[in-house]
Amino acid sequence: MNLWRQASMKFFQQVMTASIIILVLAGCNGQSAIPEGFYSYDKDEVEKAMENLEFTAELPSYVPIAAEILVTDRFYLEELDNEAFDITMFTKANDIFTIQLINGEDYQEESDFKTISISDSMEGYYQDHPYSQTLYWEKEGITYQMIYRPSEESLSEEELVQVAKSFQSS
Repeated sequence: MNLWRQASMKFFQQVMTASIIILVLAGCNGQSAIPEGFYSYDKDEVEKAMENLEFTAELPSYVPIAAEILVTDRFYLEELDNEAFDITMFTKANDIFTIQLINGEDYQEESDFKTISISDSMEGYYQDHPYSQTLYWEKEGITYQMIYRPSEESLSEEELVQVAKSFQSS
């Protein structure tokens, strides 16, 4: 009887160990990986602020700055007759990263921008100034625009494209 008890105890320990390993591995795989050099942000706060919008837009999985302050603003673009939504993030060094979502087209002069590929099926428009970098694109009737205003170092075009590629439905 004692031998049976030891065997069942050993089996129980092995099952528990395997269960813990499986849970840990499943938990790790369930988290979306944020690439090195990019950061998470308070996506829940943004989603809550977007609940009353007249349109549904995608959000990025990560952002290119370590946001200390996050501000959202719902507004109306009278000249375009469209609802819009801003997500603005600030760093300790006062870098500013804004994501603007516009319900409809934003009539910017595309000739002022460089046409770039965001994916095989989507192109965007990039502009680099000494004081800011801008990337915008349109998808399913929504205009997405990211504007980065650095206090010192600029982001690369590739970094903005990588963030654009991370946009997905919540």
